[in-house]
Amino acid sequence: MRSVSARLPLRFVLLGAGVWAIFCAGLYLWMRQREERLLEKELVGQAQMFHERFVEEIDEVRRGVHASLQDEMESFLRGSGARAEVRRPDGSLVFAPHSSPPDAAGFRVRADTVTDGLGESFVIRVGVSETPHQEALKELRLYLAVFAPIALCLQWLFGAILVRRAISPVEEIRDHAERISRSNVSERVPERFLTGEFKDLAHTFNEMLTRLESAIEDLQNFAADAAHELRTPLANLRAEMETAIQEERSPAEYERILASVSEEVARMNRIVTDLFTLAKIDMRQYALQKERVSLRPLLEEARETWQRAAAERGVEIRLEGQDAEVMGDAVALRRVFMNLVENAVKYNRPGGKVNLSIGRKDSVARVRVQDTGIGIPQEHVPWLFRRFYRVDKARSRESGGAGLGLAICKSFVEAQAGRIEVESAPGTGSVFTVELPAIS
Repeated sequence: MRSVSARLPLRFVLLGAGVWAIFCAGLYLWMRQREERLLEKELVGQAQMFHERFVEEIDEVRRGVHASLQDEMESFLRGSGARAEVRRPDGSLVFAPHSSPPDAAGFRVRADTVTDGLGESFVIRVGVSETPHQEALKELRLYLAVFAPIALCLQWLFGAILVRRAISPVEEIRDHAERISRSNVSERVPERFLTGEFKDLAHTFNEMLTRLESAIEDLQNFAADAAHELRTPLANLRAEMETAIQEERSPAEYERILASVSEEVARMNRIVTDLFTLAKIDMRQYALQKERVSLRPLLEEARETWQRAAAERGVEIRLEGQDAEVMGDAVALRRVFMNLVENAVKYNRPGGKVNLSIGRKDSVARVRVQDTGIGIPQEHVPWLFRRFYRVDKARSRESGGAGLGLAICKSFVEAQAGRIEVESAPGTGSVFTVELPAIS
């Protein structure tokens, strides 16, 4: 029985059966003790009345008021419903009823010694019937035996109704989940009619669908973008080779064609290498070598690497701030800073500036790469770290970019428990900020 709607009522019934068993046992024990006290009280009362009547009657028989003690005591016992027997201390019988003795089956007996007015002692045994008290206990047992199963059945019924009503939101979530497929992953579970934990569950489920939708969209875009990016250099290769084999050419022309082929092959190699790097990061197969890394030397290396390209465009690269150390992968961080500095130089205006700064606040090391370039329109900023995304597709292709550099930067930074952000506006330049956990 795997259904929750079936298991919960059954557990309620089992729990209720345990509670009922404890309640019934306690009620029966209390009732039995009560009847026992009532029986003892009745026995004491009957014995007391018989004692008084016997002493009175035997005195009147001696004085000749009554002719027979037997008749008077028999009459008294018939009215009280009790049974009694009187003997002297030597065992001789003084009075015994014509009916059964007081110690017959089903009677509770009490024996006392009584002294009459003349000082003579008698042993009086009085018995009262236990039947009325046993009948009360019998009725209670019958009541519990009949009504306990009925109560458990009602408990199961109401438990099943309450459980079904309680988990009905789960059924609604399940029905919506069954209708969601790859073709309509944008559908969401409505939250407005849900409350409490079920609303939290639906919200969490919808957030998962949002991430899943984004992943499916990325996968769809990835296939199209990858094919598009590889198609262009392949088309160029084909064109160059067809041109080369159509007619005889001079060695200089063949050298130019081979150089162009080499350039396109290198471009495809960069795309494939970047894709392979991203795939390894996504599958957690990229082995990051965590060690103490100083950030300033990495930025100085990036500045020196792109200093020549910057000088050709009249762009000045400045580095400021104190050094900071992080626990990270030096190769991955070098690639991040190389890519950011390269973009800052490439998309800067002639005579512009690139400011590299290092700072630290509390336990966070912060690196800022700021340029005075063309800037990025706000509608493109949220998508900037997406794979194959380029603000100016034609210009990026001319510069050899495939739109994977910032995606790799983001993956590398997040793999080291950091984050990367960008602030930009057209005409004012861009600021890329990388934050990493600093070493104390």
